[in-house]
Amino acid sequence: MTKFLNGMIAVLTAILCLSTAAQAEVLTIEGMTPASSPEFAEIQSISIERFGGPDGRALAFELEDSLSAATVFGQPYFDIIGGRSAVQSDASLSGNVTAGVEQYDTVAKRRRCVKRGEKDKCVTYKDIKVDCLTRTIDFRAQVRATRYSDGRSIYTESFPDNREQTVCLGDDEEFASSESVIRSMISETADAIRNDLAPREYRVEIRILESRKGMTKVEGNFFKAAIKMTKSDATEACRMWDEAARNGQVHISLTFNRALCAEQRGDLDAALVLYDEADRISPGKLEVIESIDRTSAHRRALDEWELRQSGRRES
Repeated sequence: MTKFLNGMIAVLTAILCLSTAAQAEVLTIEGMTPASSPEFAEIQSISIERFGGPDGRALAFELEDSLSAATVFGQPYFDIIGGRSAVQSDASLSGNVTAGVEQYDTVAKRRRCVKRGEKDKCVTYKDIKVDCLTRTIDFRAQVRATRYSDGRSIYTESFPDNREQTVCLGDDEEFASSESVIRSMISETADAIRNDLAPREYRVEIRILESRKGMTKVEGNFFKAAIKMTKSDATEACRMWDEAARNGQVHISLTFNRALCAEQRGDLDAALVLYDEADRISPGKLEVIESIDRTSAHRRALDEWELRQSGRRES
């Protein structure tokens, strides 16, 4: 009975959280995460060279497609050179891919019908041990990028993966084909490499802070009116919060929301100043820390983009 009640409480709590999230007001933020490997900020062209192993060629093709599709502000981020070419690229990608498939007998517990009643309907279930077959697929891709100007390796990474599936007698489930599983691993690896080498733009909805605890009645009513305004006119809501701050109001919700407004309009320096102020008002608040990290990463990505564009103008 206790487990049942705990389960019901968990379900109701989840529903309440989802309902609250759906009702919460948000501001839409557009930004960019920097590449995990900053060395590639100056790399304009990449050639896809030999990838060894039975599945190496498949990864090379996936990489060519994934990196060719990488865009920033509507512009291709890399010039991708596939196969043999007389054009010398800034860097080359090469590597090796291995994938091994093993199967072995095992035993596992499964819920099975042990007694049937009228019309062959099961009336008693029991967990019993049954014979099973387990298949494991071990995958590893090793990738290296070499810069042509000095022959230096600027990126070396290993991508291990392991998938296991167990099918027992009486299961409705069947093994997924090994080929499809390995293809999925290859695709995920190519996507991970793309994120390492190139920035990615994003568009997210961030919840504003709505707590008015500690505000006077007049301040709280004005703040609440600005919250309602976010549904139809976020610019006006931001103007109202700025007006409240000019009138001397200091509050974590007000400061955080003003920071979100600055981030939304692309004024990242002002956003970071306000987020830092919010952190001083309420140290360690999760929403503030996440926003500082997000905005700092966006500014770093823009700095790298400007460096890249200046390199193109000079070349």
